[in-house]
Amino acid sequence: MKYILGFLVIWLLAGCTLSPKPLGDEAKTNFVNGNIICAKQIDILQISINGAKPPKKAFDFSIKKLKKYTTNNVIIHKSINLTIEESKINKFIHNYGHSRGMDYLNDKNKGILKEALETLPKNDTSFIMIYTPKLSSLNNPNKRSRGIAFYNSYDYKVVAYNQTSISDAPVITDIQSWKIVLTHELGHHFGVPAQNTHNKAGHCTSRECIMYSKPDWQSVVSVIFKGMPYDFCKLCKEELQEAKNRCGAIAI
Repeated sequence: MKYILGFLVIWLLAGCTLSPKPLGDEAKTNFVNGNIICAKQIDILQISINGAKPPKKAFDFSIKKLKKYTTNNVIIHKSINLTIEESKINKFIHNYGHSRGMDYLNDKNKGILKEALETLPKNDTSFIMIYTPKLSSLNNPNKRSRGIAFYNSYDYKVVAYNQTSISDAPVITDIQSWKIVLTHELGHHFGVPAQNTHNKAGHCTSRECIMYSKPDWQSVVSVIFKGMPYDFCKLCKEELQEAKNRCGAIAI
C-alpha cells in the first residue's frame, strides 16, 4: 500500500514541474495579429444554428478576455438564428468559413444572414461566431471538432463552435468547457502562440496555457495543482503585450 501511495504522490507532484510538450518538427513561428490587438473597434455577430449556443456566463467570460488583450471597445451585434438541414450544416460552415459564400442555405436563411451582415463592418476586426450542433473535419466526418478558427475568410474573422462536443467534455462542466474553447479559438486569431519556442502546430506547448492543443493526463494533473487553464501562459501574454506596445506605430 505504501508503494502505491508513494507512486501517487510522485505522480501528482509532477503536475507542479511538468515540462512543456516537446516541439519536434511541428515548431513554427507565426506573428501576433496586430490589426486585432490594436483595433479601435471589434464587432461580433453570433449565429446560432438549430438552437445551438454557449452559456451566457461563458460567452461573457470570453468577451472579457477579448477586451483585456485587445481593445475595450467590443460591439456585440444582435444574434441571429438559422435553421439548416443536419446534412448541410458542416458543409455550410466550412464553405462559409473559407469565403465561398452562402451555399447550403435556403432563401429564407440567406435573407436573414444578409440582413445581419449589413450592420457588420466588413473588415478583419469583425468576428462571426457560429454555434452549431454538428462540426467535423470536412474530409473526415468522423473526426469531430470542438472549435475551428478559419484563417481564409476575407471579409470577416469566422469561428465555429460545436455545442455537442464542447458540452460532452469529460469531468468539467459545460460552462468551464465553453470558457476554454471560446477563448482558445479567439486566441488563434490573436496569433498566439507566436514564437517557435512554444508553438507546436499552432498550439502552445505549455500545459497551463489556454492554447494547449488538447487535454492529456499531464495537463489534468496540472489542473489539480494550478487550476483550469482559463488564460494564456506567460510567454503568450508577453507576445500579446509586445504587440499592444507597438500599437502606436500601427495604423488601423
